[in-house]
Amino acid sequence: MARVRFYVATSLDGFIADREGSVEWLAPYDARLYGYDKFVSEVGALIMGRRTYELIFAIGEDWPYNGKPVYVLSSTSLGDVPPGVVTTTRGLRAALQQARDMTRNDIWIVGGAVTMQSALEERLVDMLEIFLVPVLLGSGLNLLNDLSRHPTLIFDGIEAFPDGVVKLRYLVPR
Repeated sequence: MARVRFYVATSLDGFIADREGSVEWLAPYDARLYGYDKFVSEVGALIMGRRTYELIFAIGEDWPYNGKPVYVLSSTSLGDVPPGVVTTTRGLRAALQQARDMTRNDIWIVGGAVTMQSALEERLVDMLEIFLVPVLLGSGLNLLNDLSRHPTLIFDGIEAFPDGVVKLRYLVPR
């Protein structure tokens, strides 16, 4: 069965966005140097929250996930969307089932603290890949907030890059 994966970058002090909600602090770091292309080739579908979708869409570049189904969790319509983008109003579990119906490849829960936290709370995640970026933001959007469950993770690897970025990989037991 396809694995459900987190693949996220965080500042060294645990923030995924600065206090304005921007991820511009990641601009000096090229994700392709850390295996992003290989990761994306293993992903068959993506699930994200509406705010993450709007952030990606607002950048104004070409939609980065062409050819892959993307399920956006939202209570209202997204309007004009790129091909392959589906609005789902039935929640994370329903989106995950839709994604599993579409692919045998891995499924990526894309950034957004609320969506990531919900996936962990509902025990839907199989693997966490967290990139610690050597930047201290001091404040901003936390990677995670108050978790009601505290899963014990299984260490599955570490990789350090010459620019100080560190990739941590953990499995989440079911």
